[in-house]
Amino acid sequence: MTETPLEQGRTVDAAAGAIPRVSLVVRAFSSPCEVDGDHPVLVVAADLGAEHRARTEAQRIVSDPCSDDHVVAAALRALHDHDVTRSRLAEQVDVWATGQFGESGARLLHTESLGQLVDRLGALWAWSRLLAEDDDPAARDPARLALHRLGELCIGYDDLVTDLLSGRRRLPIYQALTRYDVAA
Repeated sequence: MTETPLEQGRTVDAAAGAIPRVSLVVRAFSSPCEVDGDHPVLVVAADLGAEHRARTEAQRIVSDPCSDDHVVAAALRALHDHDVTRSRLAEQVDVWATGQFGESGARLLHTESLGQLVDRLGALWAWSRLLAEDDDPAARDPARLALHRLGELCIGYDDLVTDLLSGRRRLPIYQALTRYDVAA
């Protein structure tokens, strides 16, 4: 049986610095200037926040029925470029997580990689910001729902951090299956 971090002589407090809590990740999305430049997950989160903000704007153009076809085509190319960058950034988090947690002997498996989870947090964060900024009264309910979903995902992230640090849960061995930068 594999030892938990506590059994290996590491305390949870010492290990807690190994993976940032969700409050720091979300702060990195919205305030990249305040990011601790030494933590790779927070640096990537800041970049993901910027990618998701830009991607949300491009998606807005694509979804606008009044947009010119040439503008839509350019926005679709931008969406693709943002997806390529997001994929690469998520992989950076996964490489870091593999170095930190390796192949754990924990029986419980988390079904997505840490990079995928941080990327999903960034997407919900950007979407909730866009809806919250909309003055249309019809956007109030979707904005509340987006914030609710973001809150639930934040709880899930922090629960995962707790489980990883206690040795209760493990991350999947992750390798990208989709390469956005390769022509089909």
